[in-house]
Amino acid sequence: MKAIFKGAALAALVSLAHPAIAQDKLVAIDVLLEPDQKMLAAAEDWNKRLREQMPEGFALDETHRPHITLLQQYVAEKDLDASLATIKSLAASEDLSKLKLTANGLYHIPSGKIGLQGITIEPSSEIVALQAKVIQAMAPFRKSGGGQEAFVPDPTGTPFDPVLFKYVESFPESQAGKKFNPHVTTGTAPLEWVQAREKEPFEPFEFGVDKLTVYKLGNFGTAAKRIGD
Repeated sequence: MKAIFKGAALAALVSLAHPAIAQDKLVAIDVLLEPDQKMLAAAEDWNKRLREQMPEGFALDETHRPHITLLQQYVAEKDLDASLATIKSLAASEDLSKLKLTANGLYHIPSGKIGLQGITIEPSSEIVALQAKVIQAMAPFRKSGGGQEAFVPDPTGTPFDPVLFKYVESFPESQAGKKFNPHVTTGTAPLEWVQAREKEPFEPFEFGVDKLTVYKLGNFGTAAKRIGD
Protein backbone atom coordinates (compact mmCIF):
# COMPACT_ATOMS: atom_id res chain seq x y z
CA MET A 1 0.00 0.00 0.00
CA LYS A 2 2.88 2.39 0.88
CA ALA A 3 4.44 1.68 -2.51
CA ILE A 4 1.21 2.73 -4.22
CA PHE A 5 1.10 6.00 -2.29
CA LYS A 6 4.78 6.64 -3.07
CA GLY A 7 4.10 6.05 -6.77
CA ALA A 8 1.16 8.45 -6.78
CA ALA A 9 3.16 11.09 -4.94
CA LEU A 10 6.04 10.75 -7.41
CA ALA A 11 3.68 11.14 -10.35
CA ALA A 12 2.21 14.29 -8.80
CA LEU A 13 5.67 15.77 -8.27
CA VAL A 14 6.69 15.02 -11.86
CA SER A 15 3.50 16.68 -13.11
CA LEU A 16 4.25 19.81 -11.06
CA ALA A 17 7.85 19.92 -12.20
CA HIS A 18 6.89 19.45 -15.84
CA PRO A 19 3.49 21.08 -16.39
CA ALA A 20 3.74 20.42 -20.16
CA ILE A 21 3.05 16.76 -19.37
CA ALA A 22 -0.48 17.71 -18.32
CA GLN A 23 -3.03 17.21 -21.08
CA ASP A 24 -3.77 20.32 -23.14
CA LYS A 25 -7.20 21.86 -22.83
CA LEU A 26 -8.79 21.42 -26.25
CA VAL A 27 -11.13 23.59 -28.29
CA ALA A 28 -13.37 22.20 -31.05
CA ILE A 29 -13.22 24.62 -33.97
CA ASP A 30 -14.92 24.98 -37.33
CA VAL A 31 -13.04 26.72 -40.15
CA LEU A 32 -15.90 27.81 -42.36
CA LEU A 33 -17.34 30.00 -45.06
CA GLU A 34 -20.18 32.34 -44.21
CA PRO A 35 -22.62 32.34 -47.17
CA ASP A 36 -24.25 35.37 -48.77
CA GLN A 37 -27.81 36.57 -48.23
CA LYS A 38 -29.29 34.30 -50.88
CA MET A 39 -28.21 31.15 -49.05
CA LEU A 40 -29.06 32.65 -45.67
CA ALA A 41 -32.65 33.25 -46.85
CA ALA A 42 -32.97 29.67 -48.11
CA ALA A 43 -31.59 28.28 -44.85
CA GLU A 44 -33.96 30.43 -42.79
CA ASP A 45 -36.91 29.24 -44.86
CA TRP A 46 -36.03 25.59 -44.25
CA ASN A 47 -35.37 26.23 -40.57
CA LYS A 48 -38.85 27.70 -40.21
CA ARG A 49 -40.39 24.61 -41.82
CA LEU A 50 -38.32 22.29 -39.65
CA ARG A 51 -39.33 24.07 -36.45
CA GLU A 52 -42.99 23.84 -37.40
CA GLN A 53 -42.48 20.07 -37.17
CA MET A 54 -40.19 20.21 -34.14
CA PRO A 55 -40.59 23.47 -32.15
CA GLU A 56 -37.86 22.48 -29.72
CA GLY A 57 -35.35 22.31 -32.57
CA PHE A 58 -32.72 25.04 -32.79
CA ALA A 59 -33.27 28.33 -34.59
CA LEU A 60 -30.67 29.83 -36.92
CA ASP A 61 -29.22 32.68 -34.88
CA GLU A 62 -25.90 33.97 -33.58
CA THR A 63 -25.27 30.68 -31.80
CA HIS A 64 -26.35 28.57 -34.80
CA ARG A 65 -24.86 30.47 -37.70
CA PRO A 66 -25.58 29.06 -41.21
CA HIS A 67 -22.21 28.11 -42.69
CA ILE A 68 -20.22 25.84 -44.98
CA THR A 69 -17.65 23.84 -43.06
CA LEU A 70 -14.22 23.43 -44.64
CA LEU A 71 -12.55 21.84 -41.62
CA GLN A 72 -13.38 20.77 -38.10
CA GLN A 73 -10.64 19.85 -35.67
CA TYR A 74 -9.44 20.11 -32.09
CA VAL A 75 -6.70 22.60 -31.23
CA ALA A 76 -4.97 23.22 -27.93
CA GLU A 77 -6.27 26.32 -26.21
CA LYS A 78 -2.70 27.61 -25.95
CA ASP A 79 -2.40 27.39 -29.78
CA LEU A 80 -5.72 29.06 -30.50
CA ASP A 81 -4.36 32.55 -31.25
CA ALA A 82 -1.73 31.16 -33.61
CA SER A 83 -4.28 29.02 -35.45
CA LEU A 84 -6.65 31.97 -35.84
CA ALA A 85 -3.82 34.09 -37.22
CA THR A 86 -3.08 31.34 -39.75
CA ILE A 87 -6.65 31.36 -41.05
CA LYS A 88 -6.74 35.17 -41.10
CA SER A 89 -3.63 35.17 -43.29
CA LEU A 90 -5.08 32.54 -45.60
CA ALA A 91 -8.37 34.44 -45.91
CA ALA A 92 -6.49 37.60 -46.87
CA SER A 93 -4.80 35.74 -49.72
CA GLU A 94 -8.08 34.46 -51.22
CA ASP A 95 -10.48 36.42 -53.43
CA LEU A 96 -13.73 35.04 -52.05
CA SER A 97 -15.82 37.34 -54.26
CA LYS A 98 -15.01 35.04 -57.19
CA LEU A 99 -16.17 31.89 -55.42
CA LYS A 100 -19.59 30.89 -56.78
CA LEU A 101 -21.32 27.84 -55.37
CA THR A 102 -24.40 25.85 -56.36
CA ALA A 103 -26.96 24.44 -53.91
CA ASN A 104 -28.23 21.21 -55.43
CA GLY A 105 -30.35 19.30 -52.91
CA LEU A 106 -31.02 18.20 -49.34
CA TYR A 107 -29.47 15.61 -47.04
CA HIS A 108 -29.69 14.55 -43.43
CA ILE A 109 -27.79 12.87 -40.63
CA PRO A 110 -29.97 10.56 -38.50
CA SER A 111 -29.78 10.74 -34.71
CA GLY A 112 -32.30 8.31 -33.30
CA LYS A 113 -35.74 9.51 -34.35
CA ILE A 114 -34.41 12.96 -35.28
CA GLY A 115 -32.90 14.09 -38.57
CA LEU A 116 -30.33 16.88 -38.82
CA GLN A 117 -31.06 18.46 -42.21
CA GLY A 118 -28.82 20.41 -44.53
CA ILE A 119 -28.75 21.94 -48.02
CA THR A 120 -26.10 20.23 -50.12
CA ILE A 121 -23.63 22.14 -52.28
CA GLU A 122 -21.85 20.98 -55.40
CA PRO A 123 -18.21 20.19 -54.47
CA SER A 124 -16.65 22.35 -57.18
CA SER A 125 -12.91 22.23 -57.86
CA GLU A 126 -12.61 25.72 -56.35
CA ILE A 127 -14.08 24.87 -52.95
CA VAL A 128 -12.25 21.53 -52.81
CA ALA A 129 -8.96 23.35 -53.48
CA LEU A 130 -9.74 25.90 -50.77
CA GLN A 131 -10.50 23.13 -48.30
CA ALA A 132 -7.14 21.50 -49.07
CA LYS A 133 -5.32 24.77 -48.33
CA VAL A 134 -7.15 25.11 -45.02
CA ILE A 135 -6.38 21.54 -43.93
CA GLN A 136 -2.71 21.91 -44.83
CA ALA A 137 -2.41 25.24 -43.00
CA MET A 138 -4.08 23.89 -39.86
CA ALA A 139 -2.33 20.51 -39.73
CA PRO A 140 0.39 21.67 -37.30
CA PHE A 141 -2.29 22.63 -34.75
CA ARG A 142 -4.34 19.43 -34.93
CA LYS A 143 -4.99 17.56 -31.67
CA SER A 144 -6.98 14.46 -30.71
CA GLY A 145 -9.04 13.35 -27.74
CA GLY A 146 -11.61 16.12 -27.51
CA GLY A 147 -14.89 15.62 -25.66
CA GLN A 148 -17.90 17.68 -24.65
CA GLU A 149 -15.77 20.13 -22.68
CA ALA A 150 -14.16 21.28 -25.96
CA PHE A 151 -17.50 22.58 -27.27
CA VAL A 152 -19.78 25.50 -26.44
CA PRO A 153 -22.32 24.19 -23.89
CA ASP A 154 -25.80 23.51 -25.26
CA PRO A 155 -28.10 26.14 -23.69
CA THR A 156 -31.07 23.75 -23.87
CA GLY A 157 -29.24 20.99 -22.06
CA THR A 158 -29.59 18.61 -25.00
CA PRO A 159 -27.02 15.80 -24.57
CA PHE A 160 -24.12 15.63 -27.01
CA ASP A 161 -23.99 12.56 -29.22
CA PRO A 162 -20.48 11.01 -28.83
CA VAL A 163 -20.53 10.48 -32.60
CA LEU A 164 -19.89 14.23 -32.90
CA PHE A 165 -16.59 13.94 -31.02
CA LYS A 166 -15.32 11.25 -33.42
CA TYR A 167 -16.65 13.19 -36.42
CA VAL A 168 -14.55 16.24 -35.51
CA GLU A 169 -11.44 14.18 -34.76
CA SER A 170 -11.56 12.26 -38.05
CA PHE A 171 -12.72 15.14 -40.29
CA PRO A 172 -9.59 15.49 -42.47
CA GLU A 173 -9.69 11.78 -43.29
CA SER A 174 -13.44 11.25 -43.59
CA GLN A 175 -14.82 14.57 -44.89
CA ALA A 176 -12.18 16.00 -47.22
CA GLY A 177 -11.14 15.77 -50.84
CA LYS A 178 -13.27 13.27 -52.73
CA LYS A 179 -15.24 12.66 -49.52
CA PHE A 180 -16.05 16.35 -49.03
CA ASN A 181 -19.78 17.00 -48.64
CA PRO A 182 -20.16 20.79 -48.50
CA HIS A 183 -23.52 21.82 -47.04
CA VAL A 184 -25.39 24.36 -44.94
CA THR A 185 -27.11 22.85 -41.90
CA THR A 186 -30.70 24.05 -41.57
CA GLY A 187 -32.04 22.41 -38.40
CA THR A 188 -33.69 19.33 -36.93
CA ALA A 189 -37.06 17.63 -37.32
CA PRO A 190 -38.55 14.13 -37.02
CA LEU A 191 -36.49 11.75 -39.14
CA GLU A 192 -39.37 10.53 -41.31
CA TRP A 193 -40.39 14.09 -42.20
CA VAL A 194 -36.83 15.04 -43.15
CA GLN A 195 -36.46 11.93 -45.30
CA ALA A 196 -39.72 12.68 -47.11
CA ARG A 197 -38.54 16.20 -48.06
CA GLU A 198 -35.53 14.75 -49.88
CA LYS A 199 -37.88 12.96 -52.28
CA GLU A 200 -39.44 16.23 -53.39
CA PRO A 201 -38.10 18.33 -56.32
CA PHE A 202 -35.29 20.74 -55.41
CA GLU A 203 -34.59 23.83 -57.51
CA PRO A 204 -30.80 24.40 -57.64
CA PHE A 205 -29.54 27.95 -57.10
CA GLU A 206 -26.20 29.75 -57.22
CA PHE A 207 -24.86 31.83 -54.34
CA GLY A 208 -21.66 33.40 -53.06
CA VAL A 209 -19.77 33.66 -49.78
CA ASP A 210 -18.93 36.63 -47.56
CA LYS A 211 -16.16 35.45 -45.26
CA LEU A 212 -13.67 32.72 -44.36
CA THR A 213 -13.47 32.59 -40.56
CA VAL A 214 -13.41 30.38 -37.47
CA TYR A 215 -16.11 29.44 -34.97
CA LYS A 216 -16.13 27.34 -31.84
CA LEU A 217 -18.38 24.35 -32.33
CA GLY A 218 -21.58 23.68 -30.43
CA ASN A 219 -23.94 20.73 -30.22
CA PHE A 220 -24.93 19.07 -33.52
CA GLY A 221 -21.78 20.58 -35.06
CA THR A 222 -23.29 24.08 -35.14
CA ALA A 223 -21.21 27.23 -35.50
CA ALA A 224 -21.96 28.42 -31.99
CA LYS A 225 -19.44 31.19 -31.29
CA ARG A 226 -17.31 33.22 -33.67
CA ILE A 227 -13.71 33.37 -32.50
CA GLY A 228 -12.06 34.48 -35.75
CA ASP A 229 -12.15 37.88 -37.43
